[in-house]
Amino acid sequence: MKKFIALISFIIFNSCSINPVTGEQDFVLMSENQEIALGKKHHAQVLQQTPAYKDKDLQDYVQSIGESLSLNSHRPNLFYRFTVLDSPDINAFALPGGYIYINRGLMAYLSSEEELAAVLGHEIGHVTARHSVRQYSQSQLMGILSAAVQMNSGRTAGDIVNVASGALLAGYGREMELEADNLGAQYLYKDGYSTNGMMNVLSVLKDQEIYSKELAKKRGEEPKNYHGIFVSHPSNDKRLKKILEEVNKTTKPRKVKATEDYLEKIDGLVYGDSEESGVRKGNEFFHRDLDLYLASDKDWEIINTPTTLIFRAPYSKAMLSVSLEDLNFRETPEKYMQRVTSNCIEGNNLEINGYQGYTCIVRKRMDELRRLAVIFREDKIYQFVGYLSEEVSNFAKYDPFFMQIIKSLDKLDQRGRNLSKSLRIKKYVVGMGDTYKALADQSSVPYNAEEQLRLLNGDFPNRDLKVGQVIKLVQ
Repeated sequence: MKKFIALISFIIFNSCSINPVTGEQDFVLMSENQEIALGKKHHAQVLQQTPAYKDKDLQDYVQSIGESLSLNSHRPNLFYRFTVLDSPDINAFALPGGYIYINRGLMAYLSSEEELAAVLGHEIGHVTARHSVRQYSQSQLMGILSAAVQMNSGRTAGDIVNVASGALLAGYGREMELEADNLGAQYLYKDGYSTNGMMNVLSVLKDQEIYSKELAKKRGEEPKNYHGIFVSHPSNDKRLKKILEEVNKTTKPRKVKATEDYLEKIDGLVYGDSEESGVRKGNEFFHRDLDLYLASDKDWEIINTPTTLIFRAPYSKAMLSVSLEDLNFRETPEKYMQRVTSNCIEGNNLEINGYQGYTCIVRKRMDELRRLAVIFREDKIYQFVGYLSEEVSNFAKYDPFFMQIIKSLDKLDQRGRNLSKSLRIKKYVVGMGDTYKALADQSSVPYNAEEQLRLLNGDFPNRDLKVGQVIKLVQ
């Protein structure tokens, strides 16, 4: 153990490098070459999990803005790669070595090139200050110390590499976020943008925070937040305002940058679900590649995740999940159900739009009831699980809604094939008589259309439209 402590002391003493931003020493356990290699490795993993958005012009546009900002950064020697990810989530993040990502979901809610530059500048700040590298190094050290304790007690050491890797995409502390804001603002100003874009982005994301909290409360879940300025500041944050004022006073700007029409650049951008993951339209779900149609009661919400489709009753009182599995044995749906579950009661064969299936009720612990169903279609099994929230016990009230969804399974007809196409952002000039309510009534946004249109255009919760105003619609 004494030798191990000596080794740790040696590692700490010899693992300090000069921070390219502050000029002070930081504790890091990797060289710049190792940092780049780590970023490259995780870049491949990110793209495997969430592919790049298929629009070369948009990708080139984002790369050009980010690259110009990076040349004004504290690490202009790095080649930065900026990738628009095909995800509806409102997020952006950075990996070590100059790999930076922004989801198309966040781009939809921005309204100017200056706001886009503010997001990219903030993420560049995380890279130049080596925030993820510092967190990774600290996690490695904690893993080594933990392993020492485990080995000293005679147990097997944990996986230090996995512990440290988890720190790469973990949220940053408030001080790191403020530092990234400061650096991002400097890079914006040097590149010819005003720092107003950063405050505008904060306003956009704070509106999202308010909305997501209201929505999460109805769903009975925790709201999702963008890790950066979204989380770290209140909308009137005096510290951020002071940072921006200081940047404007002390940073020497280049000439004012000529910006492009951002709304033109994102005209046609996919909004919400992509065709590859299936598209929600109100209480209906259309999946082009699976040739699949499902529908629920009009008051239910559809949640589309990478692995599961979830139909959710108002206030999350009941839910039905749908998942897809390969059919591996030549057996009947009833035999399959008997093989994979127990305590099956009130079982019945199903025939739904030409497909064979089986359904039953399962009694779980503490008298909890669940509706299970399977439908065989070609070489796939559609699995349905309907269940209630912990606060609800009236299973008989919600079971008909479960069966309604299960029995809706079908192929796409011509209408379904038309509706399986993704929704897209469209540039629109407000005319006489236009209101958010009227535009929402004509919109294909699957839920809370008026609120979504207001959020898209920075008019949440109740600002009115003006004739001639250029806004984003969803079609």
